[in-house]
Amino acid sequence: MVDTLVVCDFACEGCRRSGLPTRPLRVRVRLPRSAQMTTYSMNRRGFLRVAGISAGAAAALAACGTPGSSGAGGAGGATITMFHWAGAQGTVPVQVGDAYAKAKGVTVKYIEGTNADVFPKLVSSVQINRSNPLLNLGFFNAQSFAQGNSKDLWLPVPDSVSALSGVLPKYQIPGRKGAYLVMDAMGLVYNKKAFPTPPTSWMDLFAAANKGKVTTWDAPAFSVNAVPVIAKLNGGSETNLQPGIDVFAKAAKAKQFRGFISSVDQLRQQLNSGEVVIAPGFQGVAEPWIQAGDPIGFAVPKEGAMAFPEGFQIVKGSNDAQVTASAELMNELFTPANVAAYCNATGTLPLVRGATMDARYANRPSFQLSTVEQAIQVDWAALVTSITAATQAWNDQVKANI
Repeated sequence: MVDTLVVCDFACEGCRRSGLPTRPLRVRVRLPRSAQMTTYSMNRRGFLRVAGISAGAAAALAACGTPGSSGAGGAGGATITMFHWAGAQGTVPVQVGDAYAKAKGVTVKYIEGTNADVFPKLVSSVQINRSNPLLNLGFFNAQSFAQGNSKDLWLPVPDSVSALSGVLPKYQIPGRKGAYLVMDAMGLVYNKKAFPTPPTSWMDLFAAANKGKVTTWDAPAFSVNAVPVIAKLNGGSETNLQPGIDVFAKAAKAKQFRGFISSVDQLRQQLNSGEVVIAPGFQGVAEPWIQAGDPIGFAVPKEGAMAFPEGFQIVKGSNDAQVTASAELMNELFTPANVAAYCNATGTLPLVRGATMDARYANRPSFQLSTVEQAIQVDWAALVTSITAATQAWNDQVKANI
């Protein structure tokens, strides 16, 4: 071994931000004699691979980095974009994101919307440039989890996200391709003035008394438009949605539907005004409206609610610093305290051990995990295989008659 002077000949953004000199960094290390060098000049990547760097040199190097990274695989200075759902569903993610950004020197940007409009945009963005996805960390429903997995959109969640060990075993994702945070119950949302007594069946969506005042989501958002549930209740399955589409097609020809909705805010407005009196919807979406005093109710149909897990994914194509930052933020989002805050703000059920809901939910059966676990279950991976053909059938037989 011989003493050798190694020169890190880059003047990086990390050095400029930290106030370090921007001249080349010279560090004496020990290299094998076979290297036959006295002064060895290399770029940053090569410099990082050099063995035997002294403690002082390592400390200096820790400040180095390219824009958007902290240099040693950290997240400092990174910019990430997180997708969250609208309304109360976004309150806790933004609060946690802002606190994390302030503590870590990371910039967190936000996209607010629904899976129905943001997921297709994410797919388009990676088709254009796999290395520049629309977002880095996103809150998605079970259909999008499965759909994104089939399109190779997701990165495994790093082992550093230790909080995932608290997720209930039944809801752990194979290969850590994302993580479920909460579960919602899908049933019927309705206008209380039109229904002094809550509706009792999924088939109330198609009752003649509600003609012209029913809505749902357009395809391919089958996870939220009730088609899989109606299909299963009429002899179909996740791989055979046609029996459900047949029911919707007959209703569309009878002018049962006012149209399709494209946002939860639109649904709320239509239910409040009475333009729509009943629709498939989620307890977690409706609960903040109910707490706000809107004349809106949520009913669990006699056939059962639909169980609906939701959680976060890290998007493939994010750079190293963005992955690090996304993982660190996920670790915060999955703490029991933050999961509890999310559930209490949104009326969803926690899937993380130690997260507890407020007393106001304690005596309401639809807020018990056992109720949702006994609900209608959907094979999301199987559903994804049906989406293309089902969307075409929907467009031809349902949408064409709206």
